[in-house]
Amino acid sequence: MSKPNDEKATKGTTKAYKGDYLDDTERETAGCSVMISYARKDKAFVKNLYDALAVDERRIWVDWEDIPPSNDWLDEIHKGIEQSDCFIFVLSPDSIHSDVCNWEVDHAVKNGKRMIPVVCRDVDYRDVRKELASLNWIFFRADGDDFNAAMKLLLKALDVDLRHARYHTKLLTRAIDWERHDFEKSLLFHGNDLQRAKHWLSASALGKEPKPTTLHLSFITASDALATSMKKRKLIAVFFAFIVAIGIIWPSWGVFFFSLVFSHFFVYFSSN
Repeated sequence: MSKPNDEKATKGTTKAYKGDYLDDTERETAGCSVMISYARKDKAFVKNLYDALAVDERRIWVDWEDIPPSNDWLDEIHKGIEQSDCFIFVLSPDSIHSDVCNWEVDHAVKNGKRMIPVVCRDVDYRDVRKELASLNWIFFRADGDDFNAAMKLLLKALDVDLRHARYHTKLLTRAIDWERHDFEKSLLFHGNDLQRAKHWLSASALGKEPKPTTLHLSFITASDALATSMKKRKLIAVFFAFIVAIGIIWPSWGVFFFSLVFSHFFVYFSSN
């Protein structure tokens, strides 16, 4: 089993994040990380695909182990999907009817992953679920398709809007961590990370793919709300310090000034 490093904290603990969590994304030089979903009958093809993708050191998550499904196994599959920038689905008569493969597609759809169907054996279009049928297929069939030409198409599809796709993944894994820790405020974004997240959201609104999920939106909105609240608290603290200073320097009218300004200050912050 080949998989990327797990960046999430363990349930029941919180992980301290630095303020430039997203900044690391801009320093990565390899292509998009990939999760490959396939039927066991197509394992030989997937090994060839894996070798062709691995030449540029991109991270590739593939479940090579032929073991019965379990909760731990399913958790690993889910992590593989969540932490990968793109989801490749190997289309074949076996994969489109596989329960496991369909579970993986369900999780990729839920998490808003960029999905790329590649055809290793012919399938009936009518039997393919709509989330895959509606996408552009890349053909790798052994009976006539040019593997190298198909690889060029695949690499181009994987790495389009590369930084945008990486932000999608980094934001998602942080948001999932936040959700699993009962929406712990300390895991929300602030500072530069929050500004980058809001810029990413604006780019998504202008048409860049992949699109944010509901969890992305909830996480960014909660981060922005907390940041706004913290700014108000800082202003209140500065205001009180100012009033106390005036009261010490000019005690004869400090109390009156405090009452007058505080009443206006309280009305302002209550209405904003």
